[in-house]
Amino acid sequence: MAGKGIVWERVCNNSRDRLAQDGELAWCRMHPPVLKVGPGTRTKRGSFLAVRTGKGPPDWCAITKHLHIIGDDKDCKKAPWYSKQVKPHQATIFDAYERFGATAVILLRMPDKSRWCVPWSLLRKWWEVGTSFHVDELEDIGAFRWQKKYDDEPAYDWLTPLLERCDA
Repeated sequence: MAGKGIVWERVCNNSRDRLAQDGELAWCRMHPPVLKVGPGTRTKRGSFLAVRTGKGPPDWCAITKHLHIIGDDKDCKKAPWYSKQVKPHQATIFDAYERFGATAVILLRMPDKSRWCVPWSLLRKWWEVGTSFHVDELEDIGAFRWQKKYDDEPAYDWLTPLLERCDA
């Protein structure tokens, strides 16, 4: 269902934009493949009629001085969060990127509005068996909370703990 977690994706996009402004990463969105089949609404600039021609990739990719990252933003509206929300075609892409040395992650928001970064390398075995997680179980599998980087700004930093974990 397209657009289901659009508010959470905007939060994550803002986080990535801020990290890019700080010079900590470069990133880009990845969109599902579409075929333009007609004109859009005349009053809406840039619109067009299209059909999807394939399954959507993960939401974004990024690069830092130390890591290549591919990720997807997942919003859990009610507990528990089911690992199978990562679709098989996304898992295939995560696996392929990790075979070439990239890091795949899920940026997850739980119903209590806590924000988590879940490395695919840790989640994959749980995904294979379709495990579900409550917020108090995420740390046990190796997920970590976003850090509040500055006191006068909202918590937006998932990258620093990811870099620290990958350097360890």
